[in-house]
Amino acid sequence: MKMTFILPAIGKKARQKYLRTWLMEPLTIAVLNSMIPNTWDREFYDDRIENINYETETDLVFITVETYTAKRAYFIANEFRKRGKKVILGGYHVTLMPEEAMEYADAIMVGNADKIIDDVLTDFKNNDLKKRYDGVSCIKYTMPDRSIYANKMKKYLPVSLVETGRGCRHNCEFCSIAKYYDSHYIHREVNDIIEEIKTCKHKLFFLVDDSIFSDKAFARDLFTELKKLDIVWTTQITLDIVKDEELLQLMKDSGCEMVLIGFESINEGNLKQMNKEWTRKLGERDELIEKIHKVGISIYASFVFGFDYDNEESFKKTLEFCNKHQFFVTAYNHLLAFPNTKTYDDFKENNRLIADKWWLQEGYTFGTISFTPKQLSPEQLKEYCKVYKKKFFSFKSIFNRGMTVCRRTKSSTMRFYYWIINLLFHFEVDKRSGIPVGENLEEKKK
Repeated sequence: MKMTFILPAIGKKARQKYLRTWLMEPLTIAVLNSMIPNTWDREFYDDRIENINYETETDLVFITVETYTAKRAYFIANEFRKRGKKVILGGYHVTLMPEEAMEYADAIMVGNADKIIDDVLTDFKNNDLKKRYDGVSCIKYTMPDRSIYANKMKKYLPVSLVETGRGCRHNCEFCSIAKYYDSHYIHREVNDIIEEIKTCKHKLFFLVDDSIFSDKAFARDLFTELKKLDIVWTTQITLDIVKDEELLQLMKDSGCEMVLIGFESINEGNLKQMNKEWTRKLGERDELIEKIHKVGISIYASFVFGFDYDNEESFKKTLEFCNKHQFFVTAYNHLLAFPNTKTYDDFKENNRLIADKWWLQEGYTFGTISFTPKQLSPEQLKEYCKVYKKKFFSFKSIFNRGMTVCRRTKSSTMRFYYWIINLLFHFEVDKRSGIPVGENLEEKKK
């Protein structure tokens, strides 16, 4: 029997290529592929870089769905089902919106697939496919099977993705991950992570983890083993790692050159609203940031705008904050009301949602605001995100921060990636704005 994996794309502007910075390797597909028995033939279509053959001879189609790709995923599912193929949908969005996803699939997988995929395949073979399969929070696989997209690797960014953990012990109200994992954290075995890293070919690794410091004992064991490999890696953390300076130094010594930190906001009112004021209790934020920089680790600082205390002054102060600390890179994102989160429910209850299902709304474009902010109009919020992002990624800013980064790190790999990443972001600010979600993906791809 044969199965077809599909990774849907977000969307693109007509007659333009898919955004380069959105082309990370599809690790989720490799993980799923490792769970499939050898008795199955399989193929993979990456909607971001190639056209899907809806006429392919296959028995079962697996589509992984995120909120931004839901519209496109449902279109693809309908195309295969019109041709008599069985379609199974899974992923974060399906878990958050199972009733919606059921309308477009023969079966859905809710939660992690690790412990239910065998049941799905057995039921399919027995012509007894259930409408819904509920998984549990777990991380069971040993080694992803990247062979399914080995012939596509040159199309992806030269960064190896290796998953270390899932979930986060914090409970930020806008976060779909907190909802998905009920504020719990689980991780893989250290030996499995190390063995996987040894099979990857790129010089730079991104350790996929929402909060790698959630389990200090695990983090210590992992960093100790990573130190033996002589690699360069990045990951996501929360500021609380700085409270353990010994572990922070071990992190640096093990090859960590950059960390992504979700600051979200520098306004205390916003932090309280999003249930993230615990970050202010850690101590002086500037001091914690400098401790990370002092050991030679750069920071990818992420911010979210659109909370109730935000106005244009919020953008000005955030830009000053970013320039003060000379961050490696930043993200100026608008607040997204992910379905089935507290933020979404509050907006809906208070009639602040512009569209209940913005991810399926006809004409919805990337960057469009799906709710009514308190102190800004939706159009102002969208425009300020773009304007201040352009200020941060101006050539002058890139040059000045580049000089600081080169003094901060001795890694030639990170110095090289600094210039590449920042220049990509500089040219993509305008390209990102107005991308029609789920559209123009049937154009012939080169």
